[in-house]
Order: sequence, then structure tokens, then C-alpha cells
Amino acid sequence: MLKFTAATLLCAASIPALAQPQPETFVIHAGVGGREPTIVVPVGAVATFSASAAEALVGVSGPRVEAMRLSGDVLINVVGAGQPIRIKADSVVLELTADEGPGARKAGLNPVRADRQLRSTEIIVGDDDSQTFVGHVVFTVPTDVGAMQITAERIERKAAVAAGV
Repeated sequence: MLKFTAATLLCAASIPALAQPQPETFVIHAGVGGREPTIVVPVGAVATFSASAAEALVGVSGPRVEAMRLSGDVLINVVGAGQPIRIKADSVVLELTADEGPGARKAGLNPVRADRQLRSTEIIVGDDDSQTFVGHVVFTVPTDVGAMQITAERIERKAAVAAGV
């Protein structure tokens, strides 16, 4: 009886993990020609981030933006509108902006549109649901608190694959 109860509890505990959507992953490759990859994201959309080194950047953008240069094993987890987003890089500038609230447009702020958009010079389709975007790549991805924008010269996007597939 004890073995059956333990097995039942173990199975029940694993169900929420399977039900959670898998993250869409963006791997940002080093810039060419001196252009630094940049991620602009509302601060409330960032679940976690880590890097080997971080440097605060002063006066990079406007007064409503905190910017930092992250380098070495950068991992940023973002709460996306439909599914989680994971960003991996070796070096990137992260700009944290204020969350877009219902009064943002009335206050004269010009928030980034929350529609999913992509601009790229070239798209290379890979195996197992991956694509590499080359050229002046700009991804705009909605989150629950506003839009996130990734700008880089080369981004590999890996679509989330359902658990167990």
C-alpha cells in the first residue's frame, strides 16, 4: 500500500511539470561590425537572469530605462504572453523598461506594439523546429506587461517542442 501511495504521489507531482508550456528559446550570437545585440524588455516580464559578469550602463537610453551589459553564459528567462521565453547569449545589452500599464498611452508614453513581429535579411531553416535569422534582425515578442524587443545580427530561434515528443 505504501509503495502504491508513493508512486501515486510521484506521478501526481509530475503532472504540473508536463502541463507547463516549454519555453521558446532565442540564442543570440555575437554581433558583426561592432553592433552589440540588445534586448529591451519590461522589468516585470523578467522572471530571472544570470551572467558571468554585469556592468551598469549610465545614460544609454532615456530616464525610464536601466541598462546593463551582460557577458559570459547569459541566460534570461522572460514571462511571455503565451509561453515562457528563454534567451541565451555570450554578450548582450539588457535594457529594462517600465511595464506598460493601462495608463501608459494616456500618459503620452509610446510603448512598443505588443504584436509579434520579425524583420530579418535572411532566414535559414534548420532541423527540429529551429531557424537562424541573419542580417539586421529585430524580433518583437509580446509579454503580459508589454512588448520585448531583441535586436542582433544573428539569432537562432528554437520553437518549443511539446514535452515527451
